[in-house]
Amino acid sequence: MDHIDLAGALFDESEPEQGTAAAQQALVDTARVDSTLVASSRLNTLLAAVRPHRTAAVEDVRTRAADLAASRPPTAAA
Repeated sequence: MDHIDLAGALFDESEPEQGTAAAQQALVDTARVDSTLVASSRLNTLLAAVRPHRTAAVEDVRTRAADLAASRPPTAAA
């Protein structure tokens, strides 16, 4: 999950190319996480970080993150 934090920081620092590379690794890692709540939270963090950026590579990250989030079962409200 550290890759999501790294990606978010890189996007915040206007480094979309490096952020995209970290985000791609983060998506691979997130797909392996068993916790739906943790994965969903981290995916939302990543989606928020990429929001202001508009490149083809960032759009790929956005699409992959949204698809991964949609593939997770919804979490129950506590």
